[in-house]
Amino acid sequence: MSDATRKHRGRGAAKRSDEAGAKGKDRGKSSPSKRKAAAGETRRPAKQAARGEATRATTTKPGAATTKSGATTTQRAARRARRIDVVLKGLAVAAEPPIDANPGHLDPVFRNKLQAVLAKLAARGTPFRLVEGFCTRARQQWLFGSGRPNVVPFGRPGPILTNADGVDQPSRHQGKGTPGSGLAADCYPTREGRVFIPPSSDPVWAAYADAVEAEGLIAGHRFPTLKDSPHCELR
Repeated sequence: MSDATRKHRGRGAAKRSDEAGAKGKDRGKSSPSKRKAAAGETRRPAKQAARGEATRATTTKPGAATTKSGATTTQRAARRARRIDVVLKGLAVAAEPPIDANPGHLDPVFRNKLQAVLAKLAARGTPFRLVEGFCTRARQQWLFGSGRPNVVPFGRPGPILTNADGVDQPSRHQGKGTPGSGLAADCYPTREGRVFIPPSSDPVWAAYADAVEAEGLIAGHRFPTLKDSPHCELR
């Protein structure tokens, strides 16, 4: 075999080797479109599942408006309406009637004396705040129900809070039964502008009782039975 023939065959073999190597490299690399398709095939089931969960979570009745959280306005209103304050073993017993801390709902004579008490205490560095004044019949019945599970409609376990049932034995908080006639109030000490509840043995209650009695009012802290330290009422 001549040298020219050997050189020609050598170049042909080298070319075929290069072509084979290039094809091998091409097989090792997928095109961008193929890579995207493969990734899409991998992620598609997860995305579909996520979309399915989101659809189920936000499905509402026809015509119901939805919020950003996916809840309907009707559902949110229902949750607020179902707010329960008293529960016995998971059974809803009653919603607590609201507390009235409006001094304008107290009898004017009593209100003036109470405001004088609070002003004196604040000046002495032991500020108190009116937390509950006038009580509706329902509110007094709710207070009476604590510690009396069999009482209707607000009976439940807990401490005894009052002996006035609000019906046969009205509380002084109720006055004549209408706002503006309340004759009793519950006041609590404050610290840095916030109400706190110290034990009845705390000297702050004695200071409060002294100020109450100095205005001619009755101090619940001095009751011989069922001591009620925050309470004061018109004599």
